[in-house]
Amino acid sequence: MDFSNVQDRSGYLGGTDARLVGRIGGGLRINLEHYIRLAVAYGDLPRRYLRGVPKTEAMEAGHRFEDYFFEEVATDWAPRIQRQHILRRPMEDLPALIAHADGYDETQGLALELKFSRYATTDVLERYKYQLQWYYFLGAKKVRLIHGSGTLPEDVRIAFRTVEKDPEAQEQLMRGLCRIQEMRPRIQEVAEMIELREIGNDENNY
Repeated sequence: MDFSNVQDRSGYLGGTDARLVGRIGGGLRINLEHYIRLAVAYGDLPRRYLRGVPKTEAMEAGHRFEDYFFEEVATDWAPRIQRQHILRRPMEDLPALIAHADGYDETQGLALELKFSRYATTDVLERYKYQLQWYYFLGAKKVRLIHGSGTLPEDVRIAFRTVEKDPEAQEQLMRGLCRIQEMRPRIQEVAEMIELREIGNDENNY
């Protein structure tokens, strides 16, 4: 399966799902939206059942920051960096577990996560805690947050933070995945109910 398209969330659980996995590990009460996301991850439902994520100005700024950082700032480092590198970890009875690292230095096992945000770096670290820990869960040896803020390209401030591996967060991610494994029959049931309801609606339209 091709996981190169970060917008196509079908067939896998990725870094953007890490917070959901962590919350499930913490006892989150699962609602229909969560079931749909997991059903799409398993391939039980097509991607069109997910809520669309419209491109925002903030997302576009994030992409521009990535280009700016690798092309203008980290010029000496950039040749060793693989952009949009995919990390994977196989686990039985689960969708593919992957992460799209914004940058990856294979010589160090170092995953880079770039964020462009007006929030303080400490807030960004907390907001994306599980996404950052997800890299460790999938086998990275080191993880570094590169946080940009300000105005591109005239007034950019960049903070570098090494992210330590958090044993408690790692355990919570594992608990979440174990719970998802246990939920597998229910996820399939919900997917079947949704598809049957859609078929019924289509028939009523004739």
